[in-house]
Amino acid sequence: MVKKIVQNLLVICSVWMLTGCFDVVEEVDINSNGSGRIKATVNLSKSKTKVASLMKLDKVDGIKIPSKTEIQKEADAIVRLLKQTSGISDVQSSLDFDNYIATLSCSFNDVKALNAFSKILSAHFKVELSTYSSYSYDPAARVFGRNYTYNAEVKKEFAKLKTDNQESFNQAHFTSIYRFQDHVARQQHANAKISPNKKAVMLKVRATDLINGKVNLSNRITLSK
Repeated sequence: MVKKIVQNLLVICSVWMLTGCFDVVEEVDINSNGSGRIKATVNLSKSKTKVASLMKLDKVDGIKIPSKTEIQKEADAIVRLLKQTSGISDVQSSLDFDNYIATLSCSFNDVKALNAFSKILSAHFKVELSTYSSYSYDPAARVFGRNYTYNAEVKKEFAKLKTDNQESFNQAHFTSIYRFQDHVARQQHANAKISPNKKAVMLKVRATDLINGKVNLSNRITLSK
């Protein structure tokens, strides 16, 4: 089942991301008490003409391409799950099929609510998503954590794409931005950067490095006391 879910995710990537240029951005705003808001954005606007052409095809590398209706259906299912999750509120989402920009955001009472959402998705998709990514926050120690475990199945499914389609991922990036009310004292990721005002940490990595397990998203951010 893990293989099937990963394959389905790559199907959507094949349509929305085999374009030579796309960005996935994760933004998390953390309040001092551990509550906050998270927003995820997939932006393919720079390649919208090519994406529109791909959407007209039946298959990519032998994999069936989902329709706009199917993509919308999955997005709606995720929104419903979010709204049913304890500690989650103000769920907002959008799918712009003209510019090919998708966003999903919600507020949370604490990071435990985000991890609870991962568990609900795990049950929905029958795959242990929470094993791969989770969050933590210790208000007493003033430490925020992003925990990430590489899933080798992604690389196996990615390898099934044709070489030219794989190469189009070279210009794709994943960016995580964590903002805080308080100043950041230090962070542990070698490639992440603390903002000039000391209240945010940003990490930008190539999608291919994530897929091939060459980079890890885990980080430990300590706030000033």
